Amino acid sequence: MEIFSVRALFCISLSFVLGATQKGVSVQMFPNERTTLDDCHLRFYKLLEEPEVKPAFGMPVPLKEFAHMGAIGWSQVNGTILWQCGGTLIWNNFVLTAAHCAVDSSNQAPDVVRFGDINLFSADDDMYAQQLKIAEIIRHPEHKYASYYHDIALLRLEKNVRLHDTVAPACLWLDDEIRFRKLEATGWGKTGFAEEQTPILLKVVLEPMPNDRCDEVYNQENTRKLRHGLQDQHLCAVDDRMDTCEGDSGGPLQVKLMHNSKITPFIVAITSFGSACGTSSPGVYTKVAPYHDWIVSTMRKKGAKVDENTYNSTICALRYVHLREYDDAVITLKEVDFTSYNSDLMRITVINHENHFVEIYWENDTRDDCHGVIIDEDTVLTIAECADSKGVPPTYVTYLGEKAAPIGKIHVHPGFSRNQPYNNIAILKMVEFLDLPIPFQPSCIWHDHDIPETALRAIGYGRTDINEFFYDGDKAVLDATPTLLTMSSTIFNESSCVLPGKYSKMQLSREHLCIGNDIFLVPDSCLLLLGSPVNEYKYVEDRKYHVTFALSQFGRDCGFGEYILATRLSSHIEWMKSVLLSAYEDTVSALTFFDPDLHEDSRCETGTGTEGQCVPIANCSVPWRQLKFCSSSKIVCCPLALSYNPQRNSMHPELLACPQMVRKMKRSIPPASMVIIGWSTKSGIKFRCLGSIITKLTVVTSASCLGRTVPQIVELLGEGESQNARLVIDGILKHPDYNSTHHTNDIALVKLRIPLTWGEHVHPTCLWTNLTHVPLVMNMVFPDREHPVAFEHVTAMYNSDCQRTHPLAVQSSQICARSYNRPFTCMTGIDQLRWDSPTGESYLIGLAVNEPECSEWRYMIFTRVSSFLDWINANVF
Repeated sequence: MEIFSVRALFCISLSFVLGATQKGVSVQMFPNERTTLDDCHLRFYKLLEEPEVKPAFGMPVPLKEFAHMGAIGWSQVNGTILWQCGGTLIWNNFVLTAAHCAVDSSNQAPDVVRFGDINLFSADDDMYAQQLKIAEIIRHPEHKYASYYHDIALLRLEKNVRLHDTVAPACLWLDDEIRFRKLEATGWGKTGFAEEQTPILLKVVLEPMPNDRCDEVYNQENTRKLRHGLQDQHLCAVDDRMDTCEGDSGGPLQVKLMHNSKITPFIVAITSFGSACGTSSPGVYTKVAPYHDWIVSTMRKKGAKVDENTYNSTICALRYVHLREYDDAVITLKEVDFTSYNSDLMRITVINHENHFVEIYWENDTRDDCHGVIIDEDTVLTIAECADSKGVPPTYVTYLGEKAAPIGKIHVHPGFSRNQPYNNIAILKMVEFLDLPIPFQPSCIWHDHDIPETALRAIGYGRTDINEFFYDGDKAVLDATPTLLTMSSTIFNESSCVLPGKYSKMQLSREHLCIGNDIFLVPDSCLLLLGSPVNEYKYVEDRKYHVTFALSQFGRDCGFGEYILATRLSSHIEWMKSVLLSAYEDTVSALTFFDPDLHEDSRCETGTGTEGQCVPIANCSVPWRQLKFCSSSKIVCCPLALSYNPQRNSMHPELLACPQMVRKMKRSIPPASMVIIGWSTKSGIKFRCLGSIITKLTVVTSASCLGRTVPQIVELLGEGESQNARLVIDGILKHPDYNSTHHTNDIALVKLRIPLTWGEHVHPTCLWTNLTHVPLVMNMVFPDREHPVAFEHVTAMYNSDCQRTHPLAVQSSQICARSYNRPFTCMTGIDQLRWDSPTGESYLIGLAVNEPECSEWRYMIFTRVSSFLDWINANVF
């Protein structure tokens, strides 16, 4: 008897899923007992979602990478201008440069600054150029031309520049710590020893060098202008190719920092002096941070409306956000005069909340920096560091906004040691189920070490204003409201992982995941949430699921510039199984794949070494741990004692022939195989039960629905000639062990007085025969006022899931299922659980158990029809 075709899917963790394919339709089967953690996409099955539409927009954008860069010039009597220094626009009318640029070799002061012109000797790009006169030059009061100390100056322009994409002030890097691995210098300087000045603005990537090493170079060269050596005010940097080119004195040494998916230049230092190309000598730069107070006070004295907060990194970055370039990550097309963007490609996205994310708290508020991820209705994963605070365990979690739940038990990985980034994982079991609304699904655990993605998402926290996406023309409004952030982060291997300074020497192992972004953020834009999930959405059978790959341990600025280190879940699957699976055992060796020499009815040896027979999997109740396939994925080697062999068990011929017969029939919709059962009353026939036709004389229904009185009438639900046809009941038979108190063995047979005639509008329901698996997605069928019956999708769950909230013991002869259209599931014995095969036949899988006190239950219980096959076969009419 072939009931359906099946295929076995061995997922990454060797979890077991059964499926059937027919004409391109995929069918998945679900086991009764839980033996794996890699079942999230089945256990919390989601109906098909509509595909997301990604927005895009575009607008013309001129070149604006160096909108702050100015060329400082000396006007000549012949009308030409000598461009001999560079400078940085830092306010509408102020330029920052080197103090030694205050005069040239002839002791003449510069008189003009030119912005928005990449090529100084061509008129091709002059449409964006702005050239302004210098009104005043202010050198640092401690600067002396005879030395390279305090080499910094301000130029006050005669008027304000016109702010534009190509002309906009830069920000200042005010932190004493310079942790950037790369910096950029720009200018129109000489490209090599004895070479002419380049007409095109050039940039060079430099690497910072420790001052003591730099001192060694210049001490050897006996540099007279550094008599006291390099000081804290100095920054040393060298071309990463060890080929330093002479740039513009006074020009910027800068870093591009990201915010709002825009890029803002921050000036770290000013070019002071350096050696010519080919000497492998570093350049020396004057740091900006030590001179912040002097810069602000000088500008204020000269009329600028600035204060100590003007160059606050957040305020400054937002001031000109509408003029900045977009991050390359969001650019989808870039041409000379047109650039298009897609906001869905942002590296950082502001989110209102993260469904799967929880915050972990202590009653005494000793700690508030711990987080975790929901992986089950009563289970949270976090890092072991968050399992206590000064020896005190956390007491509750908050989730989905304002909801809170007490923690019942904490399991810390036994291999974890405090202050060590190994085995850093813990499990929090809640006292009761989390209040998860529809259509919420817990996050799925990724089981494989290999990750089929190049980037994953991490979760952080930061100000709203510095992270919101701004379109060109949108000016920022300061909004310090903290918000959740999700970051798209590239996956790096061990050799390319860049960790924060104190972790830089750490030995990474297989259990670690390194993710991040090479670009740095504006300071304080994002704080990584410890214990939060490193995650992504994955599609399984065209359905989207949230998947957690790792748990964040640490990562400065959310992994931008220096990366995030996280604990891979795949490395700790066995430990999680030992905690979360009640009957856990390592079953890898029990799995056996196909044997092409074994066909249906062949004798075989099972995975446990006992004698068996190759039968359709629907006819075998073998536990999956003992599974062995025969010639195809729909035939398994079943122990003889567990094989439901029609020949051996003398199955009723109508039950045996059902699948093949129904497939060959021209048939109507499923109600053609169903009836409603009625009782004669003084006011007429009262119908209150559904039944499924299984032979010409037999209908199956719930014993609890029949109650204590005997019905008299069944009415066929099929359309056409048989519509509204009523037949007389000849008798009923309830299961002898039916218990109305415990709702067990809730099944009954109804005998018809006159046999039915099969046809398009009347045909049988086939019986589901597999004891260990049911289809993942089924239909709960119930009466409907407007139609004969209504259907609602339900999904199979483990019996242990039902047991967590069910007041009575859930039997192996029962099925646990859940509806994802409503939070609580109440039924009466009137409902039936059915499955429509891709090949056309309809199977009766379960009968609803009449449980009126179920208003707060998450799951529903059905009587498992396959558990009563022998009784049905022995008593069928």
